[in-house]
Parts: sequence; structure tokens; C-alpha cells
Amino acid sequence: MASSGSKRIDLTQGPPVKGIVSFALPLLASSVIQQLYSTVDLLFVGNILGTSSIAAVGIGVLLIACLVGFLTGASTGSNVVIAQAFGAGDERRVRSGLASSVALGLMLGAALALVGWLSAPSFVAWMRTPAEAADDALAYLRVYFIAMVAVSLYNLCAGASRALGDSSTPMVAQAVGGVMNIAANWLFLCALGMGVEGVALATLLSNLVAAGLVAQRLFREGGLGADGGMGAHIDFRQIRAMLAVGLPIGIQAFAISLSNVFVQHQINLMGVDTVAAFATYFKVELPMFYVILALGQTTTTFVAQNHGAGREDRCRKGVRISLIVALAATLGLSALMLSVGYWAFWVFDEDPAVIETGLRIIAVTFPFYFLYVFHQVLGDALRGYGATLGPMAVVVANICVVRTVLLALFTAQAPSVEAVAAVYPVTWAATSVSMAVLYVRHRRRCAAREARGRANA
Repeated sequence: MASSGSKRIDLTQGPPVKGIVSFALPLLASSVIQQLYSTVDLLFVGNILGTSSIAAVGIGVLLIACLVGFLTGASTGSNVVIAQAFGAGDERRVRSGLASSVALGLMLGAALALVGWLSAPSFVAWMRTPAEAADDALAYLRVYFIAMVAVSLYNLCAGASRALGDSSTPMVAQAVGGVMNIAANWLFLCALGMGVEGVALATLLSNLVAAGLVAQRLFREGGLGADGGMGAHIDFRQIRAMLAVGLPIGIQAFAISLSNVFVQHQINLMGVDTVAAFATYFKVELPMFYVILALGQTTTTFVAQNHGAGREDRCRKGVRISLIVALAATLGLSALMLSVGYWAFWVFDEDPAVIETGLRIIAVTFPFYFLYVFHQVLGDALRGYGATLGPMAVVVANICVVRTVLLALFTAQAPSVEAVAAVYPVTWAATSVSMAVLYVRHRRRCAAREARGRANA
């Protein structure tokens, strides 16, 4: 099915290290580009529209993060289903999976757009939005919800593309969309004098461009225009399978966002310097987080392709390699960030009090950041097998429930920056141990099935 010039990496063949690193690098670049989208938006809003507009955009951040997390889960479902078919060499299932991903992206996007448009006024009121920002917040949210069709289509198409071993096309599409985002922000805000709805329109256009580029390549390489067109290849059984894998991940993302609200509430009680320090910390940690995320996503595709091909030994080897690479990168980056922590915070905020508070935070978290590797990579390995309920239960129990309880306990007597920061490494450790237990149990079940298969052969 691949056309000439295909960017696919067949993760069932060749040295696993080379395949994993080659596949992960574009994913890492995609995360950086995605972060630049929101940075560009804030720069335009802050410098052109002012403080009330920043507040209006900020009102919707939590809700949007939940929805994007849900779509990321759906894209993982698309990735796993198609990657397993690709690994098995089943071209019919691959083609129907690609068509089904496009259809699911459009259906999810349309549903989110409709529900969001209707519920936006209630959400703005529920968030107790200041009166001076309420109209802007509603306008921003409603246009952004329309953009959910494009955001959803991009995520599902990107998941399908990565399932085929192509992580470069989504990266390039996102880069082109990023340029469009800058141009559209300038056009709508500077040239046309629009308000915050212009920022949301820029998001709509940039995601339409990115989704169109990825979808175009899928149509060309997947042959979706042949044999009766795309509609003839849509398989609702595949859509159900994608949702079965993706929905638990979406629920997990929503639960994590909700737990972050409780942590942020405690941070907000500790003064403006602490709020600013934690806000900066979440930017300083991004290099490590993105590396781990990219290797985790790579592990999902690697395992799914090789599981589909029946190469369980290669699945296990790929997981080990991803763990080793992620651990080496995280330990190196955490040591570097601890040594240059002052300057890392200074880049974002020159206030000495904020920098000092930030250094206290990383002194607690960065020495243990490597624990996050086991949580992410092993969880993503299980998702590659199609097992998502177990990882969801582990993450919700530890990151949401345990973290919230520990936060209350650690800050009950003497609230401090260190007490809040400590909940992160403790829950990383708990989640990693739980995920390792799940992974070992899954491996044992796979080994038992292999043994039965050999005995019956």
C-alpha cells in the first residue's frame, strides 16, 4: 500500500533501537510545536488585547485540556487498532481502519462542537467568570468548539499515520499549521482588529491545514479513493474497537486534569510567588516530559505492530529499549536542569522570589523524575497490546485519588512548597510500581498463551 517516497518505519523489522529512536524524534518535535501554538496565542493576546482577554482565554483552558485529552485517547485507539492490522500484514483491515479513523474523527469532532456550543454559556457561568471577561470567554469558547472538528480530525488522522510507522507527516503538518497559526493570529488580531474569537479562528484554520495534510497522505497511501471511495471502507466494528481502546485513555486524561485542579487550588492559597513558581516549573519540566511522552507513544506503536505480527519476543525487547533510552535521557536532563535551574527559571521570570521558590520545587521533584518513565512507558506498552482498562484504573487511583489524599495530608499541618511538590514523586513511584505489576502479569499471561499454542501445534 505504500507509495514511493513513503515515510513509514516498519517497526517489526530491523534493529529495534534505530526504529524506536527514528520514530520518537518526530513525536518529540511534534510536542514542541504543539506547545508553541499556545505560546503564540498568549503572546498575541497579551500584547494586543490585554489582561481581560488573557483571563477570557484562560477560563476555557481546563475544559479544552480535558477535550484534547479525550481526543488524544481516541487517537491512541486508532493507532493501536491499525498498527496491529499493519503488523499482521492485513491490508484490508488497514484500509478500513484508515477510513474508520477519518469517519470517527469527524463524528467525534461534530459531537463535541455541538455539545460545546450549547453548553458554553453554562460553563462560563459555572466558572464564575468576571463580568468584564464573560462575553469574550463565551465568544472564544464557541469558536474553539467549532474548531474541535478540525482538532479531532487531525488527532485521529495523526494516530492512524503513526500506526503505519509514519511519525514524520504529522510533525510536518503540525509545523505548517503552526506557521498558519502565526499568520492567522496576525491577520485576525492586527489587521482585522478582532478580539479573542480571532485567536480561536486561528486555531481552527491551523488545525484544518494540519488535518488536511495528514488526511491527504492517508488517502493517497491507503488508497481510500478506490473501490467505491472512503465510505465503502468504513467499518463500524473497527470504530467500536478504537473506542474500546481510546475511551479509557480519554477518561484517564479527564481525571488527571481534574486532579490538577485540586493541586492548583492548594497552590493558589500559598501566594502569588508560589503560583508563579509552579507555573514556571511546569514549563521548565517540559523537556523531560516530552522525551518520556515521545518514547511512550513510540512504545505503543512498536508493541501494537509487533503484537499484530505475532512477534512477542520483539515486543518485550522494544519495551526494554524504550525504558533504557527514556531513563538515560531523563537522568541526564534532570541532572542538567538541576545544575542550571537558576537560569532555567530566570528565562521565564526574573523575580528572585519566584526563582528561589522554583529551585525548592525542583530540588524535591527532579531527582525522582526518572520514576515517571516506568509509569509512562509500561502503561503505553500495555495500551499497545490493547489493554487500556488496567492502566486507566492505575492512573486514576494513584494520580487522582492518592495524590489528592496525600496533598491534604502533607499540607494539613504546615503547608509548604516542598509539601505540595512531594506529592508528585510519591505518586509517580506508586503509579510506576502498580504499572509494573500490571505489565508483568500481562507478560505472564502472554507467555502462558504462547506455551499453550506451542503445545497444541
